[in-house]
Amino acid sequence: KQWYQRRVRAMSEEHYIKAASIEERIRETEVLSETRKERIKQIRDTEDKNKTKDRLLVQVEPRDILDYGVIPELAGRIPVVVTLDSLTQEDLVIIANDKERGVISQLKELLSLNDCELEFSEDALRAVAELAFCKKTGARALKSIVETTLLDAMFEIPGSDIQHVLVRSGTVLEGEEATYTRRETDVTVEQ
Repeated sequence: KQWYQRRVRAMSEEHYIKAASIEERIRETEVLSETRKERIKQIRDTEDKNKTKDRLLVQVEPRDILDYGVIPELAGRIPVVVTLDSLTQEDLVIIANDKERGVISQLKELLSLNDCELEFSEDALRAVAELAFCKKTGARALKSIVETTLLDAMFEIPGSDIQHVLVRSGTVLEGEEATYTRRETDVTVEQ
């Protein structure tokens, strides 16, 4: 009977610990989802502001430039007034992943000098673009985000046996470590 009572107590303690850890995970998920909701709200607000700004800038005329304060001598030398649309997240993904001049392509080339292959998952590319979009600095933010994400890898790869680096969204958003694949080394033992 005592064994049974101890077992019941132990089981209830295990269930209590499991329930507490589940509750803690639920709280962490709720905090993360709140952060995600805030980021989504910020993105939507930024997109709305960009659309409004783009719609207004298309209507700018030389007279508006004079009213803004540019002197007539300079305004008269501007033959054409051109506006650019704000970059979207999709545009930032394309810019980051451009084959010739993209930040990721440059880093792939740099790491290939150490016989290492760099790979960004689709969700990681979207996360980089999302962070750059939230910074509101356009494509300039891409380089700093990607380099910050790969800072540890850039120090670990030279002179090591790492042959492949995989970056996922957790690496970009939460600072998790990138996934490394190491070369297989043949070790022969001579007798």
